[in-house]
Amino acid sequence: MRAPPESLQQANAAASNHLGQRLRATRRAKNQTLKELASLTGFTEAYLSQVEVGRTSPTLASLKKIAAAYELSVVELLADEPPANSQIVLRREQRRNLISGAEGMVKEMLVGSQNGKRMEPLLVTINPLEGSGGQYNHAGEEFGMVLTGTLELSVEDNIFRIRKGDTFYFTSTRMHGFRNPSARSKAVVLWVITPPTF
Repeated sequence: MRAPPESLQQANAAASNHLGQRLRATRRAKNQTLKELASLTGFTEAYLSQVEVGRTSPTLASLKKIAAAYELSVVELLADEPPANSQIVLRREQRRNLISGAEGMVKEMLVGSQNGKRMEPLLVTINPLEGSGGQYNHAGEEFGMVLTGTLELSVEDNIFRIRKGDTFYFTSTRMHGFRNPSARSKAVVLWVITPPTF
């Protein structure tokens, strides 16, 4: 696999630094030590310190644990002040990303603020041969439409190949997982979850 372009590496490094600064500021505002945060999340102090200084990027699952320790959602943890018109229209350039390098995907938030909303629409881009890394379940329901590429969706013992233009809908309490089966092309999925999980 080729290394990402330098501009992409720089953008990822900048995102990691910004995230680390946000996490450190949040921890200090709550008067928590790294040791206290480590006991709440199950992560080591060394790992949390590396995240705060931008040397490593947490997976989305790790970020959810850290946010939960602060009694925040991931969106609340990462959110800048939303634009004044974000309740109705969100411009493409105003989207926020939830980036999970370890899981090989980018999740773009399609609403400016998640507060008070019953649905969570995401644009999910999954790199070749990457995915959820196994099955999981949670409360709620999910709907999706494949915009580009192919998605392999597993719901309990069933595996579905979902191609461009196909849709899916299932109850999230069923064990489920997903992956991009292609070795060459990314899969892009419009994914809607209710209630919001991030």
